[in-house]
Amino acid sequence: MNRIILGTLAMAINIQAFAHNDNYNKDVESIKSMTGCYKVTFRNAETFAFSKNYKYHDRFKSGPVLEWIFVDSESPRKLSLQHLLVAGPHIIKHWRQEWTHEETSLYEYQGDFKWTPKDLDPLNVVNQWTQKVYQVDDSPRYECSAPWIRYNKKNYWECTTNAPLPRREYSKRNDYNIMKRTNRHEIISGGHAHDQDNVKILKTKEFQKPLVMEKGLNLYTKVSNSLCNKAKNWWKDHKDYWFHVRNIWDEFYSKREPMKFRKKVDGSTLWQRLFELGDQYKENPNEIEALKKEINTTIKEFLY
Repeated sequence: MNRIILGTLAMAINIQAFAHNDNYNKDVESIKSMTGCYKVTFRNAETFAFSKNYKYHDRFKSGPVLEWIFVDSESPRKLSLQHLLVAGPHIIKHWRQEWTHEETSLYEYQGDFKWTPKDLDPLNVVNQWTQKVYQVDDSPRYECSAPWIRYNKKNYWECTTNAPLPRREYSKRNDYNIMKRTNRHEIISGGHAHDQDNVKILKTKEFQKPLVMEKGLNLYTKVSNSLCNKAKNWWKDHKDYWFHVRNIWDEFYSKREPMKFRKKVDGSTLWQRLFELGDQYKENPNEIEALKKEINTTIKEFLY
């Protein structure tokens, strides 16, 4: 009788493990399906104000532009997708998204360029993926943990978290300092969609006040990979430098300490400084050890 019970239990465990692996493999497939060469359009519109005195801002539309998205590194339970913009003859290093399976900690945005570590209950992240979004210089932007959903012919990941102001409003607005984002990445015919339901929030020491809701849609339509050949070639010449930058950032992230950034140091932003060091590396690749020290020093100058 005990053998029968043990055999049944072992079979149940094997079935559960198979289902877990099957879901994991499908999740990885979903994430990787967002790679390729895309024509991208960006649209945002404020939809509902929380005060009758609020003055709506103009709708935003940008694109279409070409963007190359590719897996730049992969290990068990982790994938990194780098975005590169193709702007005519120029290639611009864009944002990066890192996906980690059943991650138990993340950084949470508090407003005013401050991020704090947050531990997650291991039981609550089973089968979930944390999307970590990094800025163009691989500094933090926002992170959130949720499962991939495949239901009724839908295939998407959706999560809500706080983030800094988007680049389109970063230098134009000072009436709010947190964007509470509900990000939905959905795989659709011919590409994928980044659907957003956002709330713009003003947070102070005394209060937290929502100003207005916003709808966003970034639509990625697949085109021939050959249209992004310039981006592929650009990455070959620049990837070593950015992997060095990323490794140094990982040392800061691994400390699990709060991080607060200065907007500028000596009139320059962090991304400007790190991009300049990238140009120096291209001219003098053999001086990487000295350059890595400079990267580390530069990041520290912006942290306080």
